[in-house]
Amino acid sequence: MQAVLIAMTILGCNDSVTQCNYVATVDKHWETVAMCDAESEKQLRHYTSISYPTVIAVCEPPKPASAPELPKIVASAPAPVAQAETDAQGGVSGFADRVAARVREHLPSGDAMKSALATPVHFVSGSYSWVVKRLGH
Repeated sequence: MQAVLIAMTILGCNDSVTQCNYVATVDKHWETVAMCDAESEKQLRHYTSISYPTVIAVCEPPKPASAPELPKIVASAPAPVAQAETDAQGGVSGFADRVAARVREHLPSGDAMKSALATPVHFVSGSYSWVVKRLGH
């Protein structure tokens, strides 16, 4: 049985963590979510110059790449490549939206969020973790 390694994805977000975008995937893997989470703050230090006020590191097993469903061949159908590109873009955007929603579930809203993010906030479960940090822009 092959070991599953944990990947860390970095997202940049607005102040209220309602809009997040993919920034990078750290070029390192960990054996457990806890080991990845333990290094997340250290990894976030490499992303202090991004143009987002808030940064999130997400640790979780990589999602298997699923092949896009092939469209039925019809003479007037658009090229499958265009559909695959749209699916790939939606995948990253959808991932960022799902992470932002998970983070917001555990944070206060409004002005209370600014004080809550004065220091990095961690959340760890058995299958994933995240740490959110406000940058000093």
